[in-house]
Amino acid sequence: MERIRPLPYRVPLVDGESTGSFVTRLAARHGQSVSHLLATVGEGRSAADVDPWQSELYFNAAARQRLAEMVGRPLDQLLRALASLRDEHLLPDGSGAAAYRWPWRPLSGFLVRGCALCAARRGVLDKVWLIRPDPWHICVQHARFHDFSRSDRLPFIDLSPGPHVLWAELRRLQLVRRLGPVGRLLVADAFAVLAHPAMHLPRLGSSRTAPLHLLPTAVAVAYRMAKLERLRLDGRLVCDDYRRWREEARSDLGRQLGLALHAWSEQHLPLQLPPLPLTRAARPSSRHYRQPRVPHQPAVPEMAPVDKLTCLSWEILARGPRPYG
Repeated sequence: MERIRPLPYRVPLVDGESTGSFVTRLAARHGQSVSHLLATVGEGRSAADVDPWQSELYFNAAARQRLAEMVGRPLDQLLRALASLRDEHLLPDGSGAAAYRWPWRPLSGFLVRGCALCAARRGVLDKVWLIRPDPWHICVQHARFHDFSRSDRLPFIDLSPGPHVLWAELRRLQLVRRLGPVGRLLVADAFAVLAHPAMHLPRLGSSRTAPLHLLPTAVAVAYRMAKLERLRLDGRLVCDDYRRWREEARSDLGRQLGLALHAWSEQHLPLQLPPLPLTRAARPSSRHYRQPRVPHQPAVPEMAPVDKLTCLSWEILARGPRPYG
């Protein structure tokens, strides 16, 4: 295909938006059908009448480049905003021709309604759908909880009466920034610990608000785990450290939670690492504790949900119909 001209109107980007949501807005702004616009990008397969709240749109590398040319933006700018355009989610190149695919359901992740106030600040008044690893998202700036409910009657839950949930989400984000992929794994393990049969707590998926009820405790547990895990990944743990950590957990958090954390710690045994140099100046500059190790996989998929990230084996999600509408 020949190089294509940029479309006349620039459509604002929204961080975390799904590609399908963005392309739907792009087509509407230019008075085109989505199928007509995609025909300019490349060849592809699309389920009939797919809506952006229903599934995600995927490109191969050639189609992704053509989309960047169409919107008149550098490719790296698109990649920062639209997660599904990143290399991890690209379709195979095949013959090398530009191609797209819009299946009935996302290949990974969940479509979650975006915060209307955040979108409006970018000049976007249409509905925006985000692609997220889990079926919920908290906007800490506007104190709103969003999920993949399609209901316009209650598109979000106002969290201003529950500042403890917002504080927990801020601490979760801070942990993930500080520890990288290890932070995501610890949060997933913390949700799994709360799903231990001894805890008798509602599991994720049992109600729309289950993440809100569980998040403050899950984040507190993840921070307690982080104290042990950072030492473990740096090869600084001995058996007495485990014993003290378990005793403190049982004393501070109660017997039931102590039992669940004991099960988690048995999966996170000391690693056999080469000893660190004795002098601080000689120690490596890379942070070992940011690199996942057994029992977790070294690669942490961007759109993997908590039940796929955790190393714990018991059931984490509630079974039955999802309560998200």
